[in-house]
Amino acid sequence: MTHPTAEHYDRIAATYDDLWTYDPDYVRQFAQSMLDALRLIPSDRVADVGCGTGLYTRRLAQELRPERPILCVDPSPAMLEQLPSSPYLQPVPGRAEDLARGEIAPPDGRPFDAVLLKECIHHVPDRAAVLAGLTRRLSSHGRVLVVMLPKAIHHPLFQAAHDRFEALQPDPTEVADALAEAGLRASVSYRTFHVTVDRARYVHLLESRYMSVLDEFTESELAEGIAQFRRAYRDDPVIRFDDHFAFVTGWVRPG
Repeated sequence: MTHPTAEHYDRIAATYDDLWTYDPDYVRQFAQSMLDALRLIPSDRVADVGCGTGLYTRRLAQELRPERPILCVDPSPAMLEQLPSSPYLQPVPGRAEDLARGEIAPPDGRPFDAVLLKECIHHVPDRAAVLAGLTRRLSSHGRVLVVMLPKAIHHPLFQAAHDRFEALQPDPTEVADALAEAGLRASVSYRTFHVTVDRARYVHLLESRYMSVLDEFTESELAEGIAQFRRAYRDDPVIRFDDHFAFVTGWVRPG
């Protein structure tokens, strides 16, 4: 994670859950989708890389009730401070690179059964090397799940933000190819979550720079972008959009 990106998450840590919780059902449905995709069982050794405040990890743990704590890995101390005290969650300051190098491991020294990276892969500079390293940390039945937005998204952002996001975001097929190159059985599938949000609340999200891509803009550029948003949605007090996500999975090949 680069220095400006770290500053972004440190800045919004205290309000992160409020900014990113469109509604409780959204979090519940999303967490269940990840639980199903990883086929988690209570005995699995699990790491959630880039867990942030644990907004989704908490829900995963509530459903899974793991036999050992999920390792909640994040480079932002401010984000990890928001993690609730729970026997199911263990905060671990660190980056994906640390886990890939074997510097972060389950307390018993065994390999990981499942590694989750939700909406953080775009912050990893050398993705192929990190994904190869994560693959080496997996058990014989291990799996990796990378949850990420596609390059083109349907969020009601202003055009410059869409353009910048598309320029910065990796393609899911690139991630799948890296997992396959690392020796995993890789696939890409998509999930859609329907979002309903008040226009005034979405203005607040934009003003708060809730997405890291919004930190790419100066105050005046952001103000102009918000003005464009207001004009585009002036007749829509409630905004609805589809949140499409790629679920890129990699499984250790049998034998």
